Amino acid sequence: MKKLLVILIVLGLAAPAMAQTQWGFYGSLRTHLGWYDSSEAFVPTGPAMDGTIGAGDQGTVLSMSAQSRLGFRAKVSDAVSGVVEFGFTETTRAGESQSPYTRLAFGQWNFGAGSLIIGKHYTPATFLGYSNMIGDIGDSGDANLLVGGLPYIGRQPQIRLTVAGFELALIEQAHQQQALHVGADIDRKVPRIEAAYVFRTPMIAIRPIAGYQTYKVDDETIDSYLGGLGISLTLGPAYIKVTGSYLQNAGNYGNTSLIAPAARNYVALTGDDAETIQGTFVAGFNVSPTFFIEAGIGYAENKVDIAPGIEQKQNGAVYYIQAPIVLAKGFTIIPEVGQIDRGDVEITGQPDIAQGRMTYAVANLRIDF
Repeated sequence: MKKLLVILIVLGLAAPAMAQTQWGFYGSLRTHLGWYDSSEAFVPTGPAMDGTIGAGDQGTVLSMSAQSRLGFRAKVSDAVSGVVEFGFTETTRAGESQSPYTRLAFGQWNFGAGSLIIGKHYTPATFLGYSNMIGDIGDSGDANLLVGGLPYIGRQPQIRLTVAGFELALIEQAHQQQALHVGADIDRKVPRIEAAYVFRTPMIAIRPIAGYQTYKVDDETIDSYLGGLGISLTLGPAYIKVTGSYLQNAGNYGNTSLIAPAARNYVALTGDDAETIQGTFVAGFNVSPTFFIEAGIGYAENKVDIAPGIEQKQNGAVYYIQAPIVLAKGFTIIPEVGQIDRGDVEITGQPDIAQGRMTYAVANLRIDF
């Protein structure tokens, strides 16, 4: 009885503040159905395959998409608002399990000339909206080329200032550093830094991006750089979106890639910097308000010296074509076919090592509310 009384008192005290705040929620439930066929050299990692290296495999996946979500919006005033968004995944990779996690959690202050965001959000160098791809490596979909030719370090804790189309953010440093340098003394003096700018007209949008991270391992300093450019053209019902980016020590920076794993600087080997080049090309046509066709390609190439005079290089590509269909307001089915080709690993003085390819045909069933 005492606990109930305390709860009622707390709710009573909070009620006036809650009444002044405007609340709303949204969600997207996505079910992923797919067929995957991999070559012998392809290293399968999704639940559609058994994970055996050196043996071709085929399989079907029916799972909740990794991009399913439920979010809450709160508006305190015309200037201050906040968003908390949870994601839901279900996979057969380690037995069926559902794992809610935090996708977004940020507050925003609009001060007239611009805005300030604090919390977990996409970073300025993320090319959101440049691809609608849903295929992946045999898991639960919605890759969007963010790990297949587009630089991406995930949704990260940050402080971001936006003024007149220019974005500047201080971001938490990459988490991979400890695993890369086991037993070493790692010193991080400053956060990651990213910046972006958008020039936009009704026909064209141009978005240059840049990023930087530095930290010290014992007596060695590892610097990571990111530079890229995205161009989006709207030509009536048709559109074209192109990006290109260069990364130094991409793996240390936190960038991942499903087609050519981002190269890293391990220091213990040679200390030489690794280089990654990526690019995407996407074209689409809006046949009607409820049906459009999109095709795209992503490419990535990385190289790093693994010993004096010995270079390791890998390149890969992903191709897809899709035809989303809106069956009713809020209900969309996205059929897609594509292929991931991981190319070869080339090491100086050694035969090339094929990494194989995987072909897929998937359908993403999506209800947004």
